[in-house]
Amino acid sequence: MGPFSATPSSVGLLFIITISAATLLSLLPLASSIPFIVLHGIGDECKSGKVSHFTQMVANLSGSPGFCLEVGNGYWDSWFVPMKKQAEMVCNNVKTIDELSNGYNIVGLSQGNLVSRAVIEFCEDGPPDHLAPSGYLKLPDDMSAYLSKSKFLPQLNNEHPEARNPTFKQRFRSLKNLVLIMFEEDEVIVPKETAWFGFYPDGEFSPVLPVQQTRLYQEDWIGLKQMNEEGRVQFVKVPGGHLGISDSDLKQYVIPHLLPAAAH
Repeated sequence: MGPFSATPSSVGLLFIITISAATLLSLLPLASSIPFIVLHGIGDECKSGKVSHFTQMVANLSGSPGFCLEVGNGYWDSWFVPMKKQAEMVCNNVKTIDELSNGYNIVGLSQGNLVSRAVIEFCEDGPPDHLAPSGYLKLPDDMSAYLSKSKFLPQLNNEHPEARNPTFKQRFRSLKNLVLIMFEEDEVIVPKETAWFGFYPDGEFSPVLPVQQTRLYQEDWIGLKQMNEEGRVQFVKVPGGHLGISDSDLKQYVIPHLLPAAAH
């Protein structure tokens, strides 16, 4: 697994996103709940006990229907299928599930966060959203090679100065809420602050810049700065290692965004 990443919740946190669709939501009855999908991390699969248990627990606590969407065959494809292809698979899947046709939340676990972002930014004609390792390797001391050879992360982050895509930015900033959860003892993501979009300065491995000091934020490549200034981004830190969220933290930081009232 590549140790360096430059996306929010790149490979190690829980990520919830909710897109704003006022005209759509006004058509929903007050008691309705928006369904959610779970996208698991690398080396996992929907049928594994921990993922299926997590999906069911979130559904029980929120009262919202939940679906774990598999990427190909799960375990092996999460390792070896290119990231853009994984996002394409999920995009095609959400279009076929009738329950998601009026919108849905995404709960991304670890690598599933990157797939989540790619679905939001790249998926054409999909329902509105309410919320492989080499594809997100980023070495700050070799930025030219990263920008020229990486096929996924620079596009996802809108990093190419001559080819920034306003559509990707518009889609991402249409999210109603973005909750970024960083685990204090995370040793899987390096640096762990990428959970909050923090990263190293170009050409250096120290210090870790907070998100507000990164070019991605200051130049607002994906709309994160605007979202944060409008109060639509939450930066949450919880104890524990990679994805080691406790039941109490899950109930405090995740479940409220999946309750019916959160849709209005």
